[in-house]
Amino acid sequence: MPAALDHLVYAVPDLDAAIEEFAMKTGARPVAGGSHPGRGTRNALIGLRWRGSRRCYLELLAPDPEQPDVNPATMMLDLGAVLSTAPRMHTWAIRPGDLDATLARAAQAQVEVGEAVSASRVTPAGTTLSWRLAVPAPLGLAGLQPFLIDWGAGGHPSGDPLPIVELLHLELAHPQPALVGSRLDMLGVGPEIGAELRTEPSPAMTVTLATPSGVVVLT
Repeated sequence: MPAALDHLVYAVPDLDAAIEEFAMKTGARPVAGGSHPGRGTRNALIGLRWRGSRRCYLELLAPDPEQPDVNPATMMLDLGAVLSTAPRMHTWAIRPGDLDATLARAAQAQVEVGEAVSASRVTPAGTTLSWRLAVPAPLGLAGLQPFLIDWGAGGHPSGDPLPIVELLHLELAHPQPALVGSRLDMLGVGPEIGAELRTEPSPAMTVTLATPSGVVVLT
């Protein structure tokens, strides 16, 4: 089975401020997700509608002030590397049809994707979400290589009542777009996901959303 788009990660230095700014720009207010214990982060979520699917979302990921002693180098999704920056598109996640088979395929291709580890968080409603994910350290291709996630038979964050915006475009820019394309092919990312590749001097991710306040572009 081809991989599916799971979520996009928007790294922000201050979650409360980012929620207000996002709501002002889009007319859709992100919903608090929860904290990642021991990983130094917390998040808020907006549901995404993409090519008919609503089982994906945009994650605003920020440092958790309730976890001040977490080493930035061990923060979720390498967030510590961008703590001092303004909000920016950071990376993205796919759901492989078979996580273990994808890990084996990556190992055979000698592509670093990280090892599968278990993680969980408790939602504000008290529901525990659990998943397995594999994240390379540092992030692959400056975050343009998606990390891998498997929610198993449990719940998915999009199952919560989230405001929904439409994902219009996902663009990945890199000095060597063919390299990005080959990584996506190896990970099982097909045209169903629809990531557009372009040539730029520096790696960058651009997300275009249709929102209640009009078209909004995140970079």
